[in-house]
Amino acid sequence: MSPFAERLMDQLYEASNLRLTAIVELARVPLEARQRLMERFAHDAFPLLHQPCFANLRDIGPWLFCSGDYLSLDGQYDFHCTLSEIAGDVPSAWLISAMEPSRLANHLGQGTIVRGPQGDTCLLRFYSEQAFPVLHARHDLIGISELLSPIKSWWSMVPHADKLVWCHYACHNQPNRFGVPPIRLDQACWDALNGDPLTYRLAEQLQASLMTLSSDSKHGTRLAHVRKLLGEARTHGLSRPEDLGEYVILLTRHGQDLRDAPLWQAVLADVRDNGHPLAQTLTKHLSLHSK
Repeated sequence: MSPFAERLMDQLYEASNLRLTAIVELARVPLEARQRLMERFAHDAFPLLHQPCFANLRDIGPWLFCSGDYLSLDGQYDFHCTLSEIAGDVPSAWLISAMEPSRLANHLGQGTIVRGPQGDTCLLRFYSEQAFPVLHARHDLIGISELLSPIKSWWSMVPHADKLVWCHYACHNQPNRFGVPPIRLDQACWDALNGDPLTYRLAEQLQASLMTLSSDSKHGTRLAHVRKLLGEARTHGLSRPEDLGEYVILLTRHGQDLRDAPLWQAVLADVRDNGHPLAQTLTKHLSLHSK
């Protein structure tokens, strides 16, 4: 049993009515694994996007998975192992709550529609590893506290280069609290949720490249890899999104050989000194080098 599984089981042991569930966004699951997942949990998975307006997104959206009728600790541990084996690191969250799973999915689904600072209606992926820490820190906003009320513990993945790391967030453990009032995000929360979208875009873009370079191309590993290279790029004075993206892609493909190349060092110095785009500067130096 992994240390994370032990922590989950220790919490479930505290009360017999506690249930382990997981939120999985199906769009992030490879098609073959997605089919296995839905076949295995055909009667034990509930969509968060239950509203009629989301009918076209439901099959690729977030679903809440549970152990079904297997309520013992062994049964819930088997559920954890099976879901982890099929979905890998794709689950956005592991939850512990005494609320019945289908009711919990309905409750959580009410938090997927929010209003932004300008009053626009938005679909909020509140369960994502990017959004949840931001929202958990904003209980002052109407609806956030109510959204988390039925949850005892929420575990969200933290990107890490070498292993899966799950961060624990204590919630309210009030399973009788059902229903979420309309959530309205203020500008500070909106800006925090936007975070650094470049990191997540590059992590998805590099999935195929990293699969050819390493047997471990899990989402969390890719995020950590991208964040490391973005930090490295910024230390070289790169700031434009297109330059940062080029740096990450090139270093992912060519690694230490590129870092050690005198031509690459000259390119970085040229960009830093003259402010020209990285791709344009690299092309110029390659052209000069080939003459």
